[in-house]
Parts: sequence; structure tokens; C-alpha cells
Amino acid sequence: MAIAYATTHNLKLSFTTWVCPEWTVAAIVDGMQTYGYDGVELRVGKGHLHGIEIDSPLEYINEVRKQFDAAHLAVSCIASSYSFSSADIVERQKTIANVKKALRMADSIGAPYLRVFGGDIPNGLEATGVIDYVAEAIDECTEYAEKEKLRSMLLVETHGAFSHSKYISEVLSQVYSTKLGVLWDVLHPMRVLESIEDTYDQICDHVRHVHIHDCAFNDDRTKLAPCEPGEGFVPMNQVVDVLKSGNFRGYLSVESLQKEADPDEVLPVWSKYLKSLIKPEKHK
Repeated sequence: MAIAYATTHNLKLSFTTWVCPEWTVAAIVDGMQTYGYDGVELRVGKGHLHGIEIDSPLEYINEVRKQFDAAHLAVSCIASSYSFSSADIVERQKTIANVKKALRMADSIGAPYLRVFGGDIPNGLEATGVIDYVAEAIDECTEYAEKEKLRSMLLVETHGAFSHSKYISEVLSQVYSTKLGVLWDVLHPMRVLESIEDTYDQICDHVRHVHIHDCAFNDDRTKLAPCEPGEGFVPMNQVVDVLKSGNFRGYLSVESLQKEADPDEVLPVWSKYLKSLIKPEKHK
């Protein structure tokens, strides 16, 4: 059982609804039970059929939460695409307002985390200045979570310019809040030539959630190509090993990069593969 593995190793299995955008809440629950997942990461802002959005009625949010609670399953994270790097202060204020709404929604549905992006560095701007105003915006959001006594917290993903762990580390050094952590997407720092060890050494104290996927290159090595787990260049064993060594207590969340992937093919393959990496060794 997936829960037994999770309890033993503190590693739990999740998947994002990028894998199954056409699944209703009932279908998600059924898929989690069938394929051995502990949690699901609900993507918002993309019209996925689970129907959870930042402006969803509280009655619907409560009903969805009841469905997961009844099945003893979790909403591991709410994944938004909000980014704080716009040079337009009005746009940043709109983002801050939406992130505050999303934090309250995440709290209502029982999700411990809300994923956001730092964003890309706008053309013509210095990275240092952008990081400073990104940190300022994030600080306002975390202050809101603290003031409102929300259980949910913000996670900045290693994505875009913030694939560089040094950029995320700088934000973390400027925002003094227990309501801020990191979502480690293991692929993107590798794309900017960081090793698994170097990235994890930089952010390990702040990692709360992990996105896992595997990729190869196309024939001329100009683009990434999705592949089966263990067949690409992402060192899955190494990822699991560093998480175990750091006593990570959280979710490995499967995020397939395949377009129009069949969740009934993707999810059992990944569940079986990840369990083979995290299951306890048998002692004679």
C-alpha cells in the first residue's frame, strides 16, 4: 500500500491534474485509490474539470474537501501560475490580491501549500532589482497568511529565472516568514546546469513539495522530449536518496510533460516506479 511506504520513509506520492485535466473530483479520487497515490495537486486557472478555482463558492470547496476526507486522501497542493516578476507595479498588486484569495481557498480546502512562480527577469532589468521586488511582493503575501492565521503557505517553484537556486535563496534571505517555502521541480535547475546535490544543498531546509518528471532530448538535442520514468537524464535514484537523507516529509508529485497523456497509462507506471525507489529494503 502507498500509505505504508509513505509512513516508513516520509515520502508520499501525489500527481498534478496536468496529468488528468478531464477528470472530475470523483474520477480523481478513484484514480488515487486505484493507482496508490496519497495526494493530488489541483491545478487552478486552466479550466480543469475538478472545478476548484480561486473564486469557487465555499459550499463547493467544502463539498470537494469532504470527498477527499471521506476517502482518507489529501489535496497535497494548489498549483497556481501567479508570477511576481512583472515590472508593472499595478500588475504585481493584482497578482498579490489574487494570491491572497488563493491562499484563503487553499486553506479552506485543506491544502497545505499554494504554488507560485518567481517569474522571468524582464528584458532590460537587472536581476538584483527584480529579485528585490519579487521578495517584497512575496513578503506581503506571507504577512497576510500569518495575520489571517491560515494553515496554507506559499511555495516558490524552481522554475523560470528562479530555476537558479541562488535566486530563490536570495528571496528566502529577504522574507522572514514561516509561511514561505520552496517547491523543488527537479528538472528545471538541471536545465540551467545545476546538479541535484548543488540545488538541494542550497534549498534543502526550505523544500516542502517536489515535482518529479523525466525527460530525454530530441535527436538534435534542441528540445526536451518526455519519456518513461528512469529512461531520461533526471537521476531519479539520486533525487530520492537526497530526500531520504534529508528526512524529507512530503510529496513526490508526478507532473507529466506529455501533451494529452492518458492518465490511466501514466499514473500506474509512475506509481510503480517511484514505489520501487522508496520502498523499505528487506532484511534477512
